[in-house]
Amino acid sequence: MIRTKKFSKASILGVAAVSTLFTACDLINDFIPADPNPGDPKPQISSSSNVVPTPVSSSSAILPDSSNSEHSAFQTWRGTDGDQRIITGADNGTETSGYWFSYADKADGGESKIIWPVEIGDVYSDESLQPVVEHCNGICGTATLRKGNLPYPPFVGVGFTIAGETEFGEPAAADVSSMGGVCVSYASEVPVVLEMSFTDDIDARLGYANPMVTLPKATSGITKFIPWSNFKQPSWYTGAFTMSGDQGATQLALLRFRFQANQGDYRFNITEVGSLDGCTGVPASLDFTSQEIPPIDPPKPPVPQPNNFETWFGTSGSAQIITGYDNGTETSGYWFTYSDNVDGGMSTIIWPVEIGNEYDPEAKDPVIEHCGGLCGKAVLDQGSLVYQPYVAVGFNLAGESYDGGKADIVDASAMGGVCITYTSSTQPVLEMGLGEEMDAAIGYANPAIILPKSISGTTKFIPWSSFKQPSWYSGKKTLTGEEAAKNLANLKFKIQAQSGEYDFNIQAIGPYNSGTCAPQVIAQSK
Repeated sequence: MIRTKKFSKASILGVAAVSTLFTACDLINDFIPADPNPGDPKPQISSSSNVVPTPVSSSSAILPDSSNSEHSAFQTWRGTDGDQRIITGADNGTETSGYWFSYADKADGGESKIIWPVEIGDVYSDESLQPVVEHCNGICGTATLRKGNLPYPPFVGVGFTIAGETEFGEPAAADVSSMGGVCVSYASEVPVVLEMSFTDDIDARLGYANPMVTLPKATSGITKFIPWSNFKQPSWYTGAFTMSGDQGATQLALLRFRFQANQGDYRFNITEVGSLDGCTGVPASLDFTSQEIPPIDPPKPPVPQPNNFETWFGTSGSAQIITGYDNGTETSGYWFTYSDNVDGGMSTIIWPVEIGNEYDPEAKDPVIEHCGGLCGKAVLDQGSLVYQPYVAVGFNLAGESYDGGKADIVDASAMGGVCITYTSSTQPVLEMGLGEEMDAAIGYANPAIILPKSISGTTKFIPWSSFKQPSWYSGKKTLTGEEAAKNLANLKFKIQAQSGEYDFNIQAIGPYNSGTCAPQVIAQSK
């Protein structure tokens, strides 16, 4: 069985597209209307005093006598069955549909995350939520919302794909209009935005103003039945390309539950999801304890500092980045590559032209001149790996040491972070390398940030504070992004995903402070 995970993609950041046009209060009010009741509530059948049935009229209290809609192949998922996968009835043959995934606001500077009640992961995937389902009889956790440098309210979310993934790792779409809509049993300490998502190109055409409904806060558990017609695009959207909920159901790729509010900690539990008439009211309790929740720190706006890192543009044709930190060897700033081969992977990068020059057979000058950036095709092949395959490119900030060729470390705090302009057909990871000894000391759990996939090109300004060690790391030696910046050896741009081919192009990279990465340059791989 193939297990897949989905992280934040461009469409989960649709709120950001309008953050400059509306205040945070306007956004919250738009997402949480005065009467947030998109469908008739149904009482939950409970054997626990922790779940209180919602009062309803006698006509609406009649529950369906079947767990599945007679109009749809979608099988009602219940956390009490103990399986993280939802049988959507629309799998595209890849067996990747219906697996729960989580996402957050980190790509745009947020620091939110979900604290799970148990450690996640299984033999198939480090991100598997199977342990959570078994522990909670649902998808439960604590949304720890931390705004960081976001210009809008922070968020986290969970969701699942309808048809699975394509051979390129993108979500596939399916016609699920026969479902009639969605039913869900849940509890939450904050209103929940249930959002439809489509293929990447459709989401982009919609300006990420996807059809959605807002489900009410329900600390005692509730069941909602929402027809497709209740899904509406947000009121702020004025674009020419529109999508009703009924239209969206004919080309649905994902369903996502977003928890977005002011900074704070909010528990949630989703226990049942089905077609419009498929839920029977599985109890949803918030009586669980999540792992340690970090305290809320007040936002710290970046203070510009002088630094000597010169923003590199691929269009200049130069293969060397002027980092301003060279140790005298004049070996800093040259692009290098590495892959998973040492651990049994068979991944590689296919360059658009032959690499090498008269000084170095690995020189990337020809590629940079050809692409106006560092571009290539990441061919990921898992081989005998026990984790997802990867390839990466990177550069040293100080260069190689005089006594052995190892990468020297430098205090790069004055950079403030990194700016980067790129394209990538999957989510890349920007990682801080700290030298061989420190990398090993922290179990190679280096501070990093997941960047959004972008086919057309995007620019990101990322402060050091946004770089975090991965959630799976449990070692005693921990580092923040700011601490790592004081002992930085290199920066790495990693493509890690399921086996397949993924295009990328890095067109500009520079410092967060005073960097001039172009915000609207469209970088395309060739």
